[in-house]
Amino acid sequence: MVRNHYGYGLLLCLVFLQPAYAQTDNAKAAFAKHDYRAALLNWQAEQGDATAQYGLGRLYFFGLGVQPDFKQAVFWFREAADQNNPYAEFRLGLAYSLGDDEAAPDPEQANIWFQKAIAGLSKAAKNGDVMAQYLLGGMYSQGEGAVPDAMMANFWFQKAMGSFREAAEQGTTSAQYWLGQMYLNGQGVSRDVDQAIIWLSKAAEQNDLDAQLCLGEIYTYAQYDRKDSDLAIKWLTKAAEQGEPGAQKRLSAAYAARARPTDAATSAYWYRRATATEASSAATNSSSDAVKPINLPSSSKN
Repeated sequence: MVRNHYGYGLLLCLVFLQPAYAQTDNAKAAFAKHDYRAALLNWQAEQGDATAQYGLGRLYFFGLGVQPDFKQAVFWFREAADQNNPYAEFRLGLAYSLGDDEAAPDPEQANIWFQKAIAGLSKAAKNGDVMAQYLLGGMYSQGEGAVPDAMMANFWFQKAMGSFREAAEQGTTSAQYWLGQMYLNGQGVSRDVDQAIIWLSKAAEQNDLDAQLCLGEIYTYAQYDRKDSDLAIKWLTKAAEQGEPGAQKRLSAAYAARARPTDAATSAYWYRRATATEASSAATNSSSDAVKPINLPSSSKN
């Protein structure tokens, strides 16, 4: 199992869902809808394309639509990184810095790839790539591939925030989500949970699953000082109704924690829904050769 990464303050709001970078339309749309199997099939059909390779790495890294597989993730990230994809370079740095249950962290390799990522992301960021700007802010904040530099981190976070705000005010759902994240985590701005809720709510009302989940977490955990079980259940229900088993399990836990007279039965219902969804997905994946991992060449670095 890949260890969780807590960089950039994305503690509870699906750190892995970074929008991005010129994916094919079909794969991008499938990933955004959390249809990871469709994304997998699209990316597998485009082996040799750096963006598809990066996409495959993400699926294996986080176990989205497939079993988590650290070696497969590193293999695909390396394939994309060898084509100078800076996002893949960043993910390689992240993978090596974390390791997994079978591979110890490798700080030396992590630093090599983080340094490569900073160079590539800096070029993209200067050309207006908002996600590159955001990641650079995080890297300088965390000291990944560079000495920690609060001024540089703030510079890139503010660049990203300006771009996100402009798009968010025009109704772009993903920008509303990321602007909310930046307020929630105090990135380029003082932390402001109320502003975070405003922007996350705009995205959630457009049926953005990640925003709905994040609002559910905000209203669940005391650290945000906004605990409200009814609001948590409201947003988690909207997420769960989209069929994502992780959302269904969170909703089950929220009902169990609220513990009103009918909540135990409702909690059990959503837990059964989640396990049924997972079982169905596992059966579908195991029955198809198209979704099986490749046999890694012995020379691949992992």
